[in-house]
Amino acid sequence: MKKCNLLVSAMLTLALTACGGAGEQGPEGKQGPQGLKGDAGSDGQPGSDGEGCYVVKKDADHGIVICPADGSSYVIYSPENLPKANGLPNGNGGYLFCNAGYFGAECEACACEHGTCNDGLNGNGECSCAKGYTGKDCSVLALGYMADTTGKAYKTVVIGTKEWMAENMATDSATDGSSVTCYANTDADPDFVEHYGCLYNFEEAQKVCPAGWHLPISTEFSELRNAAGDNNQSKSDNLRSKSWNGNDSLGFNALPAGLFNGNTYSDQYVETRFWSATKQSGSDKPLLMRITESSASDAIDNLNSSAYSVRCIKD
Repeated sequence: MKKCNLLVSAMLTLALTACGGAGEQGPEGKQGPQGLKGDAGSDGQPGSDGEGCYVVKKDADHGIVICPADGSSYVIYSPENLPKANGLPNGNGGYLFCNAGYFGAECEACACEHGTCNDGLNGNGECSCAKGYTGKDCSVLALGYMADTTGKAYKTVVIGTKEWMAENMATDSATDGSSVTCYANTDADPDFVEHYGCLYNFEEAQKVCPAGWHLPISTEFSELRNAAGDNNQSKSDNLRSKSWNGNDSLGFNALPAGLFNGNTYSDQYVETRFWSATKQSGSDKPLLMRITESSASDAIDNLNSSAYSVRCIKD
């Protein structure tokens, strides 16, 4: 009986093969509908959106949707409080936050042409300039660098038609290879040279500018001040660094290094003086450029042992 069943089964198999094989597969079933969006939950009970995500209620203006399945989240807003160009209004004339490129309680637009802004609701709008640019709004092109005789590099900037150092000279080596004295008020600031450069006496100030650069003459300082403004206050504001409460609109970055009078240091954080190569007519007293928080003007060195800052200018 078993043998007979096996024979019948084999014959059926052969018959099916001879008739063309198995039939075609039927169509797949349609996907079922997704769940409906749920209502926002209360502060104590989050609501579902039908896809495993839920809304964390923040306030009347916006909330956060969290999706545990993939770890994603996104912010939602009420229609009347969608983010504007400069931030999200709080409905009371202020902002809940500022968009990128806007800062302060009023979400003012940053003015950084070539740099990044300290933006956000608590930002102050100050610019951090990209390499090669300087000035309050990072619009001043810093052409490059000057190297002293030791190879130390200094930033430079073009103001008017002249290229100036944009930081103070800080070397203890003269152009002839000899050493020079770098006076530094380390009692007031142990990192004086790093921040303010060196203070030099007149004789040594004339020996630190490298080949292709020179100690400015008084008329070059006059041209610099004329480019900085039309009155003493504006000249000072635009030449002083931002860290010295200035605008630094030209990128000159003057710092309050003070001076050395041959015996003591004085006026650090109050003023700075730069040597010129020019002497007063009819005397041996060198002319200087003096900058305070209220003025930028010529001055005269009345002491033979004084030490001041140095800025070189390109030939």
